[in-house]
Amino acid sequence: MLHIVMYHYVRDLPRTDYPRIKGMLLDDFRRQVDDLSEQFEMPSVEACISYLRGNYKPPRDMCLLTFDDGLKEHYREVTPILHERGLGGIFHVITACSDEKVVVPVHMNHFLMAALEFETYRRELMKYLAHTCADPDSRVDPELARKTYPWDTAEVAAFKYFFNFVVEPAVRDSAVKTLFERYIGPERKFAEQLYINWDEAREMQAAGMTIGGHTHLHRPLASLSSADLTADLETCTAILRKQLRPSQVWAFCYPYGKSDSYTAETIATIKRLGYDCGFTTESGSNLPGQDLFKISRVDCKKAPVRPLIGVAHSQGVM
Repeated sequence: MLHIVMYHYVRDLPRTDYPRIKGMLLDDFRRQVDDLSEQFEMPSVEACISYLRGNYKPPRDMCLLTFDDGLKEHYREVTPILHERGLGGIFHVITACSDEKVVVPVHMNHFLMAALEFETYRRELMKYLAHTCADPDSRVDPELARKTYPWDTAEVAAFKYFFNFVVEPAVRDSAVKTLFERYIGPERKFAEQLYINWDEAREMQAAGMTIGGHTHLHRPLASLSSADLTADLETCTAILRKQLRPSQVWAFCYPYGKSDSYTAETIATIKRLGYDCGFTTESGSNLPGQDLFKISRVDCKKAPVRPLIGVAHSQGVM
């Protein structure tokens, strides 16, 4: 059996400017990695694919670590922790963030919720959206929101679903960028601090890490037209191939990752572009015969180890 664990923010939260960001504390990450490596074989990406194809029989169950969004802490903190233990992982990069120094709206939303009281931020954002859309409570299926964001309160889950999937993107992006600049600061400067650059990505590869794609702009792929889908995925792929060292395996991770967030056309396109596998956020383990472009993962809070005592926040879908 192959378990794949998903991480986003991994940082010493109490000592950061945004201690309410949902992530894993570094000490807890170290302990979890040690627990996992004691219990499981920690294979290469190539070995995982070989296993899922039925070509490799491991001596014990396996566990692969994956990290989404190309965050600076993945280079600064996570890679050294893995490298000193002789382990690797897959790091999925949003290419616009590293290449154009933009902060994608989903991350603006995270940091605004961490910087402001939730009701204050919600009220401020809705002022900008009031002329274009109804209150989120009337636009969101509570059960669907809870399934998508199981680690959040019902209220926050509904708001995040509304923000990421319901609001017209151009209107939402304009509103959240205005609030981000007002309450947090210049976008480019923040992006330089939040995301890895290409020199750092290549250093991570040299340390044994695999860098994969996570789209160019981190939009729900099922919502895009065929032309926009193709443009985003081709742009992402071209940048990765230009900026990174050659890789034996090209991995892809669907933004948001639930089965309704990507399509058969998405899979066909990433296959055409040369990716070898695709990771979802559908929870579960993987056995030989698993569709390589619908690989399941579990949130780090549900990793198959003893419970963590000091996890400050859960992560889940972004």
